[in-house]
This record gives sequence, structure tokens and C-alpha cells, in this order.
Amino acid sequence: MRTSILKSLKPDIIVEMLDMAVAFENWNKVMETADVLYQCVECIHEERQEHLTKGLPLPYIHTEHPLIYYHGFSLQVRSMAHQKMGQMDQARACIDRYAELAWMEELNEAGMQVMQEFRHRAQVNRYALEIEAGHAELLEEYVNFLLENPEECIAGLRTIVEAAVLVSLAD
Repeated sequence: MRTSILKSLKPDIIVEMLDMAVAFENWNKVMETADVLYQCVECIHEERQEHLTKGLPLPYIHTEHPLIYYHGFSLQVRSMAHQKMGQMDQARACIDRYAELAWMEELNEAGMQVMQEFRHRAQVNRYALEIEAGHAELLEEYVNFLLENPEECIAGLRTIVEAAVLVSLAD
């Protein structure tokens, strides 16, 4: 997509579009929109880096979250779409990418908090992916993780039950 178009897009509106595509389980649209979000924030990030290098004031772009959030979110929903489409290797690759967002420069306290949140989400989603992929040997480790993170229990139990149902249907 052209840089001039990407600069005119608002990341928060793209997030809303992604939420709608996820709600409708339109995984191809999720992939397409996640790519647009990622390209948009990459463009913003590159422009900021260029301004920093040249000693220019940073361009102001109003967003509800730190820029790192949009990088992580685009990768997270992309991994979800890959997973829903049965593309587990691609889902793993996306999870690995949003688990490590420390490469972004100039992370203030809010950015560091977002980075830690995505690192936690990556751990949760990696367990869910592997359990759904049939890696039962991780079940005990996953249950221990859920016990240490009670806010993840309901989603975790749903993952375990869904995986058990898939296994029983395959037998």
C-alpha cells in the first residue's frame, strides 16, 4: 500500500475493523486488515525514526494506545486467523513475533507495560495453540500455568475441553 495512504489511516479505526472481522470469523479479512494495520504502524514508526535521526520534532498522531500496541495486536489477530485456518506453523511464527516486541525504540513506561502484556498473551496463546494441536504432553504444564494465572482459567478450560472433543472425534 502506498505510504501516503498509510499515513492517512488511523490505527484505532483499523483495530475496530479487525474486531468486526474477528467477530464475523472472516479470517481472510482478518489477515488482510491485520496486514494494513501492521503496515500503517510501520510507516508511522519509520517516519518517527527518520525525524529523530534528523533532529526534527516528532509528528503528532493521536492514538488510544502506544504504537507498540498496534504492532502486537496486528500480529496477535494474525496468529489467531492462522490458527483458525489450521495454519499452525504460521500462527506460531506470529506468536513468536509479538512475544518479542522489545526491538521498538523509545519505549516509555506505558510501552514497556504493553510489551509485557503481549509477552504474557503470547505465552497464553502458545499454550492454547499447542494444546489444540494435540500436544497433550503440555497439559500438566498448561494447567499449572492456569493455576498461577487464574484470570486465564475460563479461556484455558475452554481450550482444554475443545481439544479433548477434537481428540475424541478423531478417534
